[in-house]
Amino acid sequence: MDWDWAVGGITDEIPRTTGPECINYMTERRRNIETVLLSALFIFIMYRSWKQLAPIKLPPPHEIQKTHSVTRLLLIIVMSMIFGIEMGFKLAGRSMIFALNPCHVQTCLQIYLLAAKPTKTTTALFRIQMSNLNGPFLAFLFPEVEGRTYPFEQATYWIQHALLYIIPIYILRSGAYTIEDLGDFHWAKIGTAFMLFYHFVLLSPLSIFTGINLDHMLCAAVSDPFQGPNYRLFACCHQTLLCPLLNKGTVFLFGSRKSRLNSSDNGVHNNVGCENLNSEMPMYHQLNTQQEYATAEEAEESLMRHRYNAHMQNEAAITEYTMPTTKID
Repeated sequence: MDWDWAVGGITDEIPRTTGPECINYMTERRRNIETVLLSALFIFIMYRSWKQLAPIKLPPPHEIQKTHSVTRLLLIIVMSMIFGIEMGFKLAGRSMIFALNPCHVQTCLQIYLLAAKPTKTTTALFRIQMSNLNGPFLAFLFPEVEGRTYPFEQATYWIQHALLYIIPIYILRSGAYTIEDLGDFHWAKIGTAFMLFYHFVLLSPLSIFTGINLDHMLCAAVSDPFQGPNYRLFACCHQTLLCPLLNKGTVFLFGSRKSRLNSSDNGVHNNVGCENLNSEMPMYHQLNTQQEYATAEEAEESLMRHRYNAHMQNEAAITEYTMPTTKID
């Protein structure tokens, strides 16, 4: 198959994009060992965290069925247009392989989350992508726009990464999807581990196979402060701290009260239901303080008989009160 449309326009004119320096930055054996061991670690973290997740609580039915607001529709349109333009630049530059970079994948996911209705699946996806806000954050902190030479190409870079952070804030404020409690880090662990797993299982092998530095999995960026063969291990450490920090910090600063359904709130509702259910029990025992029953069937029969007698007495009282009396002199 001819892959020129995906990799044909990528050259080593931009440092650390491709070429011998990037390919030989680490030994292939070192890359393979890191990929196997770290991928196994990320799978273990995701599995353990998944087992400890609390049930997902959906918003009330009227919130789920509510039509999309004008702001939400505008965000869908703008993000879709920016993503389409960005893919057009990739096709024109014969560099479509860069569409696999995490920010482009997150863009597609956010468009879907804006268009979809809240379900347990979409809520889980929203919570996972909340741990991937490191992408737009690092894109602004260490911008890479040297290879963007088409008109408006650099502008799409800034607009796209700004929207990647604005859209989760809008979703949090709107309450479209519920978010876990601030003290619950299970979803943050899953999101961070999945993001790193994606890098080592997909991007790293593709980088080795094509010789193209996909999201810096082949060699460190020029601006990376942790240069050297251990840069990927350092990246796992500082991103493990940064991702939950950005996730919880964004929820703390911008999250609305209706986007959080704490377990304590759900417990209150459940207790209210139990109190209503058991409200008759004290009355029943008060009426039968001197009587013990051998079986539950006898107790139930006695309760029904008592209710019937009380009902008949009430009707008799009403009849006696309403019936006219005739006095014969």
